[in-house]
Amino acid sequence: MPMRFYQLQRPAPSTPRHWSGNISAEHSWSLPGVECPTCHETWSGEFTLPSVDLSSLPERDLLAEPRVEPYSEYARIAAHVQPFLPSGLAPEPGMQFGPLRGTARESFGPLSARYGWEVLVTQDALRHLQAVGIRGLVPVRAELQGLEAGVVLYELEVPLRGLLHREAVLTGPQCPTCGWCEVRISPEPSLDGDALPHDVDLFRPTNGTTYTFVNERFVEAIEPLGPFDVTFREADVRPESRSGSVH
Repeated sequence: MPMRFYQLQRPAPSTPRHWSGNISAEHSWSLPGVECPTCHETWSGEFTLPSVDLSSLPERDLLAEPRVEPYSEYARIAAHVQPFLPSGLAPEPGMQFGPLRGTARESFGPLSARYGWEVLVTQDALRHLQAVGIRGLVPVRAELQGLEAGVVLYELEVPLRGLLHREAVLTGPQCPTCGWCEVRISPEPSLDGDALPHDVDLFRPTNGTTYTFVNERFVEAIEPLGPFDVTFREADVRPESRSGSVH
């Protein structure tokens, strides 16, 4: 029987919450946003790499405060960061690095999500996921003041794998200078069945990095630890070959 996949989502604001936890925090460093002289867009992405440690970078002070820079200055700073990134991954405006740092209030469940791409687990939940062999876990301890006694939160750096189905993604022309392009994604995107990851149990599609997906192994492992303030929407999996296109 084929593996099932699910989009991890935050419930609608009107949905009653199980937990009262709230976080006010930012990642330790971030590349500036960019003002592009070619396409005239001012933009910043939302890609996070909490495991990337830039504390040894001499130019790290340039990454301490979020801001926007002209493209030439952005490119200069990004070149210093490039050697610290995983192989094959290019920097992009607004990319964030290092652990979450800030404050937390109230109580947290075993699994939570600040946004679709910031997934947090308690230490007990992390140990359980590790014990049952969930693959692709890259936990980074969040540096948060104000947590209840004995509570430790870890952000999961979700690996880039797989693709959203091309019919779920509408992409405009890409700027040759800064890389900006207009992207529209279906509210309930499907997955490209010919590019499904088989080495991890949670992932972000490379053409939809603000979306988090998990497979049924992850759901079956985490559900007994509930309740938690996330939902799992089963995703449609569509072979790309049906549309006559090959990646």
